Order: sequence, then C-alpha cells, then structure tokens
Amino acid sequence: MSRVVQKKNHWSSRVRQCALTRGPGGQLGFALLGGAEHGEFPYAGAAAGDGEASLSEGELLLEVQGVRVSGLPRYDVLEVIRSCKDPIVVKAVRQGEGTAVLPALQRTGEGTDR
Repeated sequence: MSRVVQKKNHWSSRVRQCALTRGPGGQLGFALLGGAEHGEFPYAGAAAGDGEASLSEGELLLEVQGVRVSGLPRYDVLEVIRSCKDPIVVKAVRQGEGTAVLPALQRTGEGTDR
C-alpha cells in the first residue's frame, strides 16, 4: 500500500484572505495589473496600504468576493471588484521564487522558438 505524501511547501498553504475597503475616492489602495489578455494572472501592482488588510505588490489575485478571477482578463476582474460592496474579501497568494525562471530563460534564448 502506498501513502500519499503531501509536500509542506505547496503554494495552496500560503493563500491568504484579506478584507479591503475603499478609500474616500473609491480606490482600494492598489493598482490591478496582469490579466488573461497578457497571459498572466491578475496581480496587485503598487500598493498604498499596509498590514494584513491590504495586498502586497506582486500578489496574485485568486478570488474576489468568492468569484474566481485567476483566468479572467483585467477588465472583467475590475468589473467584479466594482460590483462588490465593502468590505471586499480577496484571496491572494504571493508569487514564489520560481516565477522568475521564464524571464531568465528568455534572456538566455532557451525555451524560445528562435
């Protein structure tokens, strides 16, 4: 009989949930970047907030108010956010160290069809 061994370093163990509230101007305190139209997950750009109740720069957005946004274009993610009432519950995960592999391969010419 074989046992299933679960890796302790799996990314799903690092998913965090935070509740965001809009500021006086209606902004959430971060720029939304990426999206399916760029071949990327949506992620938080420059973040203005601090602490647990905000997103850090580079964090990937997985869900907004229970709606999966990981494969959506940026404009659809923005519409999901606009349709939500405060507080907006977001599930996000920090990008790991392995995400820098593709740009490194592109710089060296490996992994491309040249």
